[in-house]
Amino acid sequence: MSKIFALGFVLFLAGWAHRHPKAARLDEALFLQIHRACAKCAPIFKILWIFGTLPAAFTAAGAIAWLGGVKYGVYSLLAYLVAVAIERAIKETIRRPRPYQSIASAEMKQPREPSDTSFPSGDALRAWLFALALAAFVPTWAAWVLFGIAFAVSIGRMVLGVHHPLDVLTGTGMGLMAGALLRMLW
Repeated sequence: MSKIFALGFVLFLAGWAHRHPKAARLDEALFLQIHRACAKCAPIFKILWIFGTLPAAFTAAGAIAWLGGVKYGVYSLLAYLVAVAIERAIKETIRRPRPYQSIASAEMKQPREPSDTSFPSGDALRAWLFALALAAFVPTWAAWVLFGIAFAVSIGRMVLGVHHPLDVLTGTGMGLMAGALLRMLW
């Protein structure tokens, strides 16, 4: 788990590169590539979007409580609340506009328009945190399915026009760090 935490930390830090103008331009260019190339797949990502939302986080915590016991469910919920508090503090401090708000050719294709700012991706955070946490209680093949869903949710943030790639990297890093810490505490 310490290697997963380290990977999460590296991804978390990498996302902050968007503060540098050259990295921000590359981030925008990569966003446009992904957003355009996967446009026809948007209906699939609209369905998968639910796996990064708040109801999915509470459902995952309930599943952890059912599979591993109430103690693990409570711990996962606490880890989630701490991670989200940090995510919210960063969003309120950085206040990065979402791609569909700042890039003329970007479209918002998500089922519900987000009401907060772009950096970091909370959906990627939730998807990776709970994929890693649930992976402790399921067979290996099911863990890989969970990781695949978390990856698809993360890619979907860009396809749906609501996050830049570096937002997703930071959110993914936060989810991996929170999930790894949670697993280490268990």
